Amino acid sequence: MVDPSARAGRTPGGTDTPSGYENTLRPLALAWSRRRGDARRFGGKATSLGRLVREGLPVPRGWVLPADHFDALAESTLPRGHDLPTLIKLAGSRTGIDRAARARDRIQASQLAAPLQAALEALWADVGESAPWGLAVRSSATCEDGEDTSFAGLATTVLGVRGPEGLAAAIKQVWASAFLPRAIEYLAHHGVRDVAMAVLVQVMARAEAAGVLFTAPPPGLAGEHWGENERLVNVTLGLGAPVVEGAMPTDAVRFSKAGGVVATIVAEKRRALVVGPRGIEEVSIPEDHARKAALSAEAIGQLGELASRLEQGGTGPFDVEFAVERTPEGKDQVLLLQVRPIGGGGFPEGGDAQTVWSRANVGEALPGAATPLTWSIARSFSEKGFREAFAALGCRIPRGAHLVTNVHGRFYLNLTVFMQIAAQVPLLSPRALLQASGGAGEAAIALLERQTEDVSKRGFLARLPLVVPRVLASQARLERDVASYEIEAERARRSLAEMDLGLLPDDALATTLRTASALLDRTGTLMLSCASASLASHLALARLLDRVAARRSSARDDDDDALAMDPLMPRSLSTGASLAHALVGGVRELESAGPGVALARIAVRAREEPEARERLLAGKVRALNDLPDGPTRRELEAFLDTFGDRAVREAELETPRWREDPAAVLAMLVAALRAPDSDPDRALARARALADREMAQLETRIGPATLYAVRALVTRAQRFTRLRERMRMWVTRVLGMLRTIALDVDRRLRRIDPSLPTGAVFFCTYDELILALRSGRAEIGHVARLRHAEHLRDAQRPDPPPTFIGRPPPVQLPPAFGRRLVGLPASSGVVEGRARVLSPGTGGLDAVSVGEVLITRTTDVGLSPLFLVAAAVVTELGGPLSHAAIVAREYGVPAVVNVPGATVAIRTGDRVRVDGDRGTIEIFGDDVRSKDT
Repeated sequence: MVDPSARAGRTPGGTDTPSGYENTLRPLALAWSRRRGDARRFGGKATSLGRLVREGLPVPRGWVLPADHFDALAESTLPRGHDLPTLIKLAGSRTGIDRAARARDRIQASQLAAPLQAALEALWADVGESAPWGLAVRSSATCEDGEDTSFAGLATTVLGVRGPEGLAAAIKQVWASAFLPRAIEYLAHHGVRDVAMAVLVQVMARAEAAGVLFTAPPPGLAGEHWGENERLVNVTLGLGAPVVEGAMPTDAVRFSKAGGVVATIVAEKRRALVVGPRGIEEVSIPEDHARKAALSAEAIGQLGELASRLEQGGTGPFDVEFAVERTPEGKDQVLLLQVRPIGGGGFPEGGDAQTVWSRANVGEALPGAATPLTWSIARSFSEKGFREAFAALGCRIPRGAHLVTNVHGRFYLNLTVFMQIAAQVPLLSPRALLQASGGAGEAAIALLERQTEDVSKRGFLARLPLVVPRVLASQARLERDVASYEIEAERARRSLAEMDLGLLPDDALATTLRTASALLDRTGTLMLSCASASLASHLALARLLDRVAARRSSARDDDDDALAMDPLMPRSLSTGASLAHALVGGVRELESAGPGVALARIAVRAREEPEARERLLAGKVRALNDLPDGPTRRELEAFLDTFGDRAVREAELETPRWREDPAAVLAMLVAALRAPDSDPDRALARARALADREMAQLETRIGPATLYAVRALVTRAQRFTRLRERMRMWVTRVLGMLRTIALDVDRRLRRIDPSLPTGAVFFCTYDELILALRSGRAEIGHVARLRHAEHLRDAQRPDPPPTFIGRPPPVQLPPAFGRRLVGLPASSGVVEGRARVLSPGTGGLDAVSVGEVLITRTTDVGLSPLFLVAAAVVTELGGPLSHAAIVAREYGVPAVVNVPGATVAIRTGDRVRVDGDRGTIEIFGDDVRSKDT
């Protein structure tokens, strides 16, 4: 389809004679000139697109609402000191956040000036019929899409807008988004003292296909993804949001700057986003169309020509968002939606262009965007715990170092600082640590190795005589420390359970909240001590076994035929790390394995109770009261009493615990009930049998001294792993305590301000709650609304890459999907089965069938009861020493973690082969079975 403006006799972008509304909403072509003042009036995005229109490049018809209208509304509506320049000066302060919240509320509640409202009515009357997909309303701030600042994702975009009322609401949404805390902090961090907020309004392209063009590789990616003289297109059918978000399979086309396609990957595109009568909606793509390339040769040629024109004069490289419309003549026409420099924008707090950031492992505990309350507590908890753990090892921590940061609401670890501190300890290499705790790309690992190669170990070695006895003594008393802690923590837990929080005055409740937070800090510090001892034991064991594995691999070749017939024996354990995982398996009494074993035993009990079994399988049990009084119900009650503080995504305080909402538990019980009758103890015995057999093989091939060292390290690793998982359980219990207190605070807030929704407390920070309770002030409703809006925006944004260098890319680069995916081996074994892709929520857990391969975003411990039903587990995040990977080994279930794009590349029903020894997944599709299994 062609641009509606072209059919109306106008050039794309709109350059016709101004009408009544175009005196207010200026045609896009007029947004660019050589006058300096235009950049402030129209903003970076509009002036960039206006220039493209002036140069004759294809851009959808559009208009710009100059920033004067925002300035006028702010001046007439906002109290003194609530304007953006003042708020930028106050960025991060309590006063600044309070004022920003009030300013945002006022902007959204305001009425647009009558002339502007009339202009919107005239605009819709003129273009409504020629815009079947509605209009796109986007921000155009002065700091957007520049070389140094991008403002990407920080302001609101509203698509598919219809009618003058919809336009007015969308414009106010865009303006109000400038007052969100992270937007203001971004401006302050980049030295922006005055920002203008124009608004861009464009006719929505009726996209047959849409995507992103990279005119050259982003910094650091040349050679890893494509060549220096190549361009890359990621494209899908319909709107381009799935490409930007990395949320659906996309076609990838690499073509040379000189012309000619270098490589093409055509994905199966089963769903597409379009603008429907009710706004943006997802539709099915017919089977015969799903496997066709989204881009024609004609469109690829146009993209190549446009890229060359954009880079005239040596500018660039750019990432370009585009859409492809179909003309009445059946030809493809590429339209440019946004053009911005690759690499523009700022760095996360505490980092620079060479900082490596990662959530590959921490994402297991807290996937997705965290609420402000969770983030404020988790940041303090993590920073303090890491610092104390490093200090205990005798490491020096640089002054002012940021170990963790918030990227789009996600929890990221500063690997550069982390590795530079860890590198003070001899024999601790970035590669070994990342292979154990969670992977990173080769480019990131190579950079970390360069960043740590000059780290001096002299200071650590000088302190070694003092550090080693202290560390050994600390590890020797860890069991006693954990036992002592548990007595105190259980006392605090029972005290809170017996307390009527509603009777406490506000300042006493603040004290209760502070006490629980202090207990969490102590819990985290002790857990990290156990975790570091466990990690050190694993690394030492793997290093010792690396030499053994090299000698052993040739001897194993003779046994391959026999081993292939043995279901307990992996086909290949080619590295010391893989062998270490197998030897340490079968820990016994592993706390994180408890929920799965307990639920499997309840399933055995339910099979013996016909009425309970039938009600569960019929889907008639929504709560425990729906079960008949009997053994199944009583055992479920005991289960929730023991494990009730756990949940899927349990590190998020907003998440209801299993005790509050047992829906996920009941769904996993149904899945276990549908599986054939089995003894859960048999699964636990499998890992122990594998470990015993591996040890027996070692006994015949290594000397007594080496064997003694291996046995000692295995024993230490198992002991510290057991303690680590016990402390992880206590972290969830203390988080449950904090949630209980937070819910009482929430009731108090809503009693004073009934307009607040349930759960408003989770959108305040810990310090804000303490201050409100201590001072008796309850005027934080507007702050909660502000942070809730920011959280919703963060939650709707795509996850940045698990690991990135410098700054997160403005567009998520999807992995190159093929029939073979590679991750990190986490639990030994090779199996083949049908895939079951689990959504981020808990829906569909009861649909998991025995023998299926679970494909998930994260190795969430809350999903571990399903591991006993599944044949194997594959995750996009996590490491071989993550909590759920340890549970998979305890159950004897093959697992591969850190597999980029697994939930996108694999579909439910695909037959896949999971090799937990080599860390690979082969996809056979839904109809083809492997011939060599």
